[in-house]
Amino acid sequence: MNRIINLGVIPAIAALVFFLITCSNENPIELPNNGGKIDSSSSISDVSSSSPPVQGELSSSSEQESELSSSSTEPDSSDSGQEASSSSDEGLSSADTQDDSSSSGASASSADAASSSGGATSSAEVATSSSSSTSSLGSSSSRAQTSSSSRATSSSSLRSSSSTASSSSVRSSSSVAAVPPVNTPKENFTQTVGGVSFDMIYIPGGTFTIGCESGNCPSDTKAVSGVEVSSYFIAKTEVKNGLWKAVMGSEIPPPQYASNTGSATHITWYDAMEFACKLSNMTGRKYHMTTEAEWEYAAKKHKDKLSDIGGGSGVSGEEWAYNSWNSTHMGGKDPVGPGSGQHTQKTRRDANGYSDNITARLIRSIEGIGPALRLAVSADMDYPPNYVSPCDLHAPKLEGEPANSYRDPRWVTGSDARWTTNGTIAIGNLDLRVWEDGTAQLTAGYGSSRATVGQWFTSNNIAFVFVPNSGAITKYLYIFLDDKQGSLISDKSFTSGGYIGRIEKQSASSVAKPTVADLKTGEALAKAQATFETEFKMVDMTNIPASAQKQDARLIDGPGKGWFQNNTSAGGVHHYRKDVDADEFRFTVNQNNGRTMLANGKWFTVNNTFLRVVHSKGYTADYLYAVDADGTFYHNSFMGYERGDFRMFKKETNGDAWPKTTCGNICSEEIPKGLDQSMYSSQGATGKSTFVPAPCPAGGCK
Repeated sequence: MNRIINLGVIPAIAALVFFLITCSNENPIELPNNGGKIDSSSSISDVSSSSPPVQGELSSSSEQESELSSSSTEPDSSDSGQEASSSSDEGLSSADTQDDSSSSGASASSADAASSSGGATSSAEVATSSSSSTSSLGSSSSRAQTSSSSRATSSSSLRSSSSTASSSSVRSSSSVAAVPPVNTPKENFTQTVGGVSFDMIYIPGGTFTIGCESGNCPSDTKAVSGVEVSSYFIAKTEVKNGLWKAVMGSEIPPPQYASNTGSATHITWYDAMEFACKLSNMTGRKYHMTTEAEWEYAAKKHKDKLSDIGGGSGVSGEEWAYNSWNSTHMGGKDPVGPGSGQHTQKTRRDANGYSDNITARLIRSIEGIGPALRLAVSADMDYPPNYVSPCDLHAPKLEGEPANSYRDPRWVTGSDARWTTNGTIAIGNLDLRVWEDGTAQLTAGYGSSRATVGQWFTSNNIAFVFVPNSGAITKYLYIFLDDKQGSLISDKSFTSGGYIGRIEKQSASSVAKPTVADLKTGEALAKAQATFETEFKMVDMTNIPASAQKQDARLIDGPGKGWFQNNTSAGGVHHYRKDVDADEFRFTVNQNNGRTMLANGKWFTVNNTFLRVVHSKGYTADYLYAVDADGTFYHNSFMGYERGDFRMFKKETNGDAWPKTTCGNICSEEIPKGLDQSMYSSQGATGKSTFVPAPCPAGGCK
């Protein structure tokens, strides 16, 4: 049983969970905290060598590096005009914020995962270290929406090099012979690719304390001592636009600065992996994204040899780290974080705003854009232990949306597989077996270990409904990332048999299919439900008829109230607010005295399941949503910058309920009506809805 939350720590976890959910979802945006700042960088002046160049026009140098010159300046992606656009996650960037939906964790209390303040349960903001709710995927190659618009990578491909043999340009025939680490002198070197050079600094391995050791420590940076790091080379600078173009053959999709000397931002985690893979094939060296331990060790022990660390660079100083998000640091030797290579929220590093100028760390949706990339090469091995090769990591894809039916075939597991929790992005338990004939066996809810037998059906390929032999049904709203991964929210709290988080289809010990009396077809089972007409009726989701467009009254917050996700108790600075009136829906992420619009405009719901918001200028935002018995409002996002990420909200009265020290009046007052559309409207596929409706079956949707 995958028990994600420990009963003994439920009260504390509740707050953390909610925060994490919030945070990971916050990935989309980051309010600039250093507006108009420019960042300086330059090349090393003393990198030369008498030894002949290696593959990729490599030259070595002595171990001494000169201080960076500030002759060249590069606009920082956190500059004005991006209002948090730099980070593609809806969470404003800040060293304190973990924009990860994992923050929405669960409060183990009856308030379940949404505190009375800001969407978390009363005891906390439902943000748990283990429950980061969602995040966003995408790679340069996957920015164009696939037919299924899914941007996730199958977990199996993430874990197996053989499963990624398909990946395109990554295995170009132009690859050069591999350069074993033992053939690289342990000294600084310069690598040149396509006429563009960058410097790699040798970092002797050692032991250090990862995390915040003194001063005003941000959340989720509790120090862990005795962390060992093997010797490696680290790039002196973040990857620049000029190098990106030399390797990838094209510029990063807009918005992006044109300067070749500017840091390459607006890239997703998968973009960074594709870049590292192609660069490795071009040079023969196994370049990789720095692990969090490599990044921090260099920043603490060798900061004077590096640029773009401290003082702000890239997206307010943010860089991707190869580390699946967890609210606590991992110790040991060459740690790579939990669930290495899994499709889940990742870690970004931000060196701004703290006394040591190093230990800030935040959550980032895997499909979020914004962080820059710093490269590394291991000095004594191909990759750190458990590090999945960048050439084996690809954005997930679905091959097509099956026809709208009352039995979505993607759910079928048979006797030898199951749907279960995926990584740390989960609140509650889930163990689901599904058979083609309609039989289902479910173990769900916090602390539950008893399997319940029943039947199942689906509605419009977005709602999975478990109908037990006795008792109340459970409705799970789902977004598939690929054929083996998905994201769920439910209409029950995790303490009442519901589940919120990522799921994965896994092989499992074979079980006999249970016997269920009076098995019905999916359609018959759906129509047998008392709420069929309002909850489960088949709808043409391609051209949603006016008769199906309703406004779920539960979402309208009423005068002087709003829906909040408050991350204060978990140390976050990103907070979310929704104001829902009959004439307009508004949704913002807030930090300090700044707000970033995520979705606003006319709105409607379908089957108390699907929510669409359309701005007067045409920008469309799509979500799945649920409201549980405790009044918690959950949503799961189809938006490209956070596909599959979820958040949790509680209705609060305007005024003092929101701490003005963290977001001023923008949290405690109504969001003004009639504002311009979200900044994501100009970000191409990354900013758009990825919802792909299930095509109607032969004979039409009926």
